[in-house]
Order: sequence, then structure tokens, then C-alpha cells
Amino acid sequence: MGEIYVEESGNYQIDLLRSDWSLQLQPHYRNANIELADVDYIFQYHNRVILLEYKNAKLPSEQGFRTADQFNPNSDKKIHNIAQKFFDSYFYISAKRYKRPVTYIYVLEWPHGDVTMRKALRNKIAAKLPFRFQQEEHIGQHIIDEFAVLSIEEWNQRYRELPITRV
Repeated sequence: MGEIYVEESGNYQIDLLRSDWSLQLQPHYRNANIELADVDYIFQYHNRVILLEYKNAKLPSEQGFRTADQFNPNSDKKIHNIAQKFFDSYFYISAKRYKRPVTYIYVLEWPHGDVTMRKALRNKIAAKLPFRFQQEEHIGQHIIDEFAVLSIEEWNQRYRELPITRV
């Protein structure tokens, strides 16, 4: 069974109680003294493994800080980082030999974000993920089935049983 997690700023929580299992990967990598970029949460839901990266860049602007204006999810560095988090987290899935379809979701709240921006960002990041690579004949397993960039509202519509809510 999954757990309820409070994100690092302490303002939002994600309720993964209805998932089959859930974990935060960072403590596992830290305990093994491995420095990898990891997603915030991994869990199994409806017979698939979901890797979830969460970024709420709206919080500083809600609190009157300008740092949200400086956040740029479209920068090459940020796009590379989000793709890298998939690969470094997939390492864990592979080591545990989970044989489930894999979905990677980036939940992004940003003052300048909208549906069009999230779709364009999704396409930029997806180009760095192994979608084309896994279609090669010599690749024996499917690596990733789906990638999405969603707002909290879109997440809550799609995964009603696993809501992200204010604490």
C-alpha cells in the first residue's frame, strides 16, 4: 500500500494510499551512497509503474517572491535534468525487475504555464526520452510507455484517487 507524502516546501501533499506501493527513491540512493538524479515518487497504480516528478514554481510568487519569474522550465539545462531523472530512476525499476508498463509524469505548476506551454515542454523532454530507442529491433523490452507534463489540476482530473492537495 502507498503512503501520503508532503512535498519539500510543506505546502502540498500527494495521497498515494490507493496505489499498490509507493516510495521516495532519494533515501534509497542516499543510503547506498549513490549520487543519481531521481524523481520525487515512484509507485504502482493500476498495474503500471509511475515515476512522478513534482515542481511547484508558483509557490514563491504566491508568497510574494520573484524566484518564480526566474524559473524557466524550457531551458536546455532544466529539460536535460528532467530527462536525466527518468534514466536515473529507471535504474531502480530495472534493478528491482519490475515488469510493468512505465509512465513518467512531470507535474509542473508555474505562473507562466498553460496547456499549450505544457504540451510544447512535453514534446521537448520526450525527445530526450527513450521512445525511439525502444523501437529498435534489438531492444528486448519496453522502457517507457507514456510521458506527460500536467498541472496539479490536470493530475487531479486524471488521477482522482491520488490527489495532490494543499496541506
